[in-house]
Amino acid sequence: MFKDIVEAIAWIEHQVKFKPKTDLNRMRAAALALGNPQDAYKIIHVGGTNGKGSVVSYLSTILSKQMKVGTYTSPYILKFNERIQVNLEMIPDADLLVYINEIHDFNETFHQSYGETLSFFELVTLIAFKYFKDQKVDLVVLEVGLGGLLDATNICNPIASVITNIGFDHMQQLGNTLESIAFNKLGIVKPNIPLFTSVDEALIPQFEATCKSLNAPLISITDKHYVIESNEPLEFIYEYHYYQPRLQGLYQAKNATLAISVVNYLFPKTPIRMIKEGIHETAWPGRFEVFSKHPVVILDGAHNRHGIEALCKSIESMYPNRHIHSLFCAMSDKETEIMLNRVSSISDSVTLTHFDYKRTAELSILLEQTHHKNKKAIENPKEAFESILSDATSDDVIIITGSLYFVSYIRPYLIERFDLA
Repeated sequence: MFKDIVEAIAWIEHQVKFKPKTDLNRMRAAALALGNPQDAYKIIHVGGTNGKGSVVSYLSTILSKQMKVGTYTSPYILKFNERIQVNLEMIPDADLLVYINEIHDFNETFHQSYGETLSFFELVTLIAFKYFKDQKVDLVVLEVGLGGLLDATNICNPIASVITNIGFDHMQQLGNTLESIAFNKLGIVKPNIPLFTSVDEALIPQFEATCKSLNAPLISITDKHYVIESNEPLEFIYEYHYYQPRLQGLYQAKNATLAISVVNYLFPKTPIRMIKEGIHETAWPGRFEVFSKHPVVILDGAHNRHGIEALCKSIESMYPNRHIHSLFCAMSDKETEIMLNRVSSISDSVTLTHFDYKRTAELSILLEQTHHKNKKAIENPKEAFESILSDATSDDVIIITGSLYFVSYIRPYLIERFDLA
């Protein structure tokens, strides 16, 4: 029995992250033993390569204005409890401690009867399912962990499925082509249940074929559905209504439009005022988060080529003719050279850094992969940032990017540095 939350979280985070599987039988058996808590409420199931967290956050913020909403996301930025929320409030430490103790004992019992223990993500997902049932939520906005087809969340029976986009990430698990990645993510589509997507048009035929085979309505959002009125701050029009998101970056117009389309379809009586307020109030740490205006300091958790491309396009559009300085750190299993090439293409300088995490890419490798003429490596991230800041003018732009884990590490320092606590 764990006595404090730090010990409890340490145990669950040290469980096996990935277990080879060809089906969801283990997860289904575990959920059944707990009484299938995931069947106690409505679910909107959200997958995709990038933008999942933002869309989940938009949906949760809007819908929590009219019902009790559970939110399940990963990974966290500041605190483990962020993964599980009810009406935008994190699960309290005291409750989380109780649930981790319960799932610890359940895991032991499950091992004795089933012959296997559960993975980290399976355990956390089961905690979320049960917590939401006990909290008597009306609806859960459920983010896919990895892929879709064999993700632990995919034992649910949603009222809608959402796939934001398809890009190259987690290729070891999902395949090396966009089509194979799309096939995996399309695994969340259920018979007769609508699928909402903002996927690139080139993949729409594959989406149409899958939806047709399952008699699932397909609602697709493209750049043609909305009009961006302003880059900074971001303002856009969708279906004759004007929206002002707090979340910045051009890609947020598409994320917000996708979320609005889901709300309009599922809950058509939702007042437009409520939707506008929800879009404006939605906050999501580490997504084009601006910490300073002079110079502009932006923290963005882009961690794959698709995310980096979206970030760079936003920077190019929002800050033309400005000097750009990038601070980059990434995980070693990512396409770091491709990411660095794109970051370098918009940057006047590139600074590489490192922090103490087992998957962090080595500085020597990043330095070799970076072909920018004005590059340097500084081991300590805080020293690296201060070095960039000291050289920047008030009109310059500083981007900090490459990894959500890195965002989680450096964000508290930025909050303190710019007195934003």
